[in-house]
Amino acid sequence: MTRGNAAALAAAVVLVTACGQKPIKPAATHIRGDEPRAEGTIPPPVQLTPVLPQPKPAARPETYSVVVNNVRAPELLFALARDARLNVDIHSDITGTVTLNAIDQTLPQLLQRIARQVDMRWEIEGNNLVVLRDTPFLRIYKVDYVNLARDARSVANVSTQVSGAAQPGAATASSGGLNNTTAVINSVSANKFWDTLVGNIKEILQETDKVLPGLQAAVPLQSTTAPAQPAAPQAGAPATPQPVPAATFREAASVIANPESGVLNIRATSRQHEKVQEFLDQVLTNAKRQVLIEATVAEVQLNNEYQRGIDWQRLRTNAASVGVPSFGTGNSGLEFGQTSTGTPAGINTNAFVFGGAIASLNFNFALKLLESFGDVRVLSSPKISVVNNQTAVLKVVDNLVYFTVQAQTTQNQTSSLTTFTTTLNSVPVGFILSLVPQISDSESVLLNMRPTISRKIGDVADPNPSLKAAGVTSLIPVIQTREMESVLRVQSGQVAVLGGLMQDASSRVEDTIPGVREIPLLGQLLEQRRDLNQKTELVIFLRPVVIRDPSLDGDYAAYRTLLPSGDFFTKPNPNRPPRPYNPFD
Repeated sequence: MTRGNAAALAAAVVLVTACGQKPIKPAATHIRGDEPRAEGTIPPPVQLTPVLPQPKPAARPETYSVVVNNVRAPELLFALARDARLNVDIHSDITGTVTLNAIDQTLPQLLQRIARQVDMRWEIEGNNLVVLRDTPFLRIYKVDYVNLARDARSVANVSTQVSGAAQPGAATASSGGLNNTTAVINSVSANKFWDTLVGNIKEILQETDKVLPGLQAAVPLQSTTAPAQPAAPQAGAPATPQPVPAATFREAASVIANPESGVLNIRATSRQHEKVQEFLDQVLTNAKRQVLIEATVAEVQLNNEYQRGIDWQRLRTNAASVGVPSFGTGNSGLEFGQTSTGTPAGINTNAFVFGGAIASLNFNFALKLLESFGDVRVLSSPKISVVNNQTAVLKVVDNLVYFTVQAQTTQNQTSSLTTFTTTLNSVPVGFILSLVPQISDSESVLLNMRPTISRKIGDVADPNPSLKAAGVTSLIPVIQTREMESVLRVQSGQVAVLGGLMQDASSRVEDTIPGVREIPLLGQLLEQRRDLNQKTELVIFLRPVVIRDPSLDGDYAAYRTLLPSGDFFTKPNPNRPPRPYNPFD
């Protein structure tokens, strides 16, 4: 080979290598381990401190010191309003006395302490102090929550049954139900926010309106005349139980809700309104918490297949018409072929076939050599944001369509008529994730989750004899499903690991002529051997992150780069001007 030819060959090799497909790099949004950081020196301490602005003096609220003992409430309120230089309106129903020792407290603090001893409520409107009896009044509350009632139900059913024919004379109870194993997990999530909220507020108002009967109410007033003596109970007779007076309520709870506008109108006393406001603040704070669930699904399949030997097939008729597809001459001979429909991974299973046929002996043989090694990796990172205690479903599937065929034969005196009815069916194949999160104050997330991964692994023909007689083949897909249902607790930002499937499978099949296997060399020459090693690993990583600022400038800032820019439709050539609009395109 000359130097010029060698250079041309090297250039061709480099060109072919450069045209090869580059491996896909995982996106930066996948959950990854922390990169190792180089250890550096400790930075020097900061010598200059920032200059803070000069503080501005704030007006000191006016305080009062009050020490009273059994003083009528109207007199004390009038004195406080006079010292505070306020106009005062005191309702005539304000009664009772006050005992108070307060040092250097503001007027609202004093009025609040007085209201705990006297049945009253107060309002300051400008320079006017209005004191009224604490009777129920209406107050409007704003509740910002979606008007939605959701019911979610998830069932995980695992049933294994092994049964055989019942023995004659055996009991029915002993022949069935002994080999059954069933595990059913029924998860129900009912989220009816407005119905539950209105019911809870009514219960709070009813509880605070409850008036327990006093001890003196159960004791009757003594009369001037001596009452008749009751008959003495007989010996051994049980004592008559005294009736327990039931609790009474001042008035029924009144809650008027308008979920469409998010408005609650509640009629209650001022003390009840304080309890209601405290309850609403806590409920809305917990209900509006949000979490971002990141799930990374990593799947690795390793296949190592080896096959060698002679495929001996004993045929009934015309050996050349059956067997290796390239043998179609119908005569004895020796041929070489490479034919196959391919495996799911695209590997030729009949590669390097060397065989032949002897029609006179009704005999067909083939020598196959195959070695295939496959590495399949699947990596996906779905993400979903969920509000506290709400059910979320993430579904990324392909709907496989198949048909079921029913054959019905009608027989008459002269002939038979077969009619076929097809029914369209679909089965989802892909990734489905359903979860319900609960977020605590300490950013701990309690998850009820159920990931499901399904795929098609083959087809099964419908064994209906009528379809077989008519030459109709109805293929039904075989779906492999891997799913988990679990409840787990994860801290915000931490990663939880779920192993869906980690298994190793190995099979070794040998076919040989009886008696020839023990002969050295000849036994290995005339045998057929097939070795298959398969390893599958599926791991699901979950990372919940509690969202405080749901915006691109807050907790979602890392996903800003995924948004399309202004040159999205002109890529990969941003310098090319956009085409003018053509309505006929």
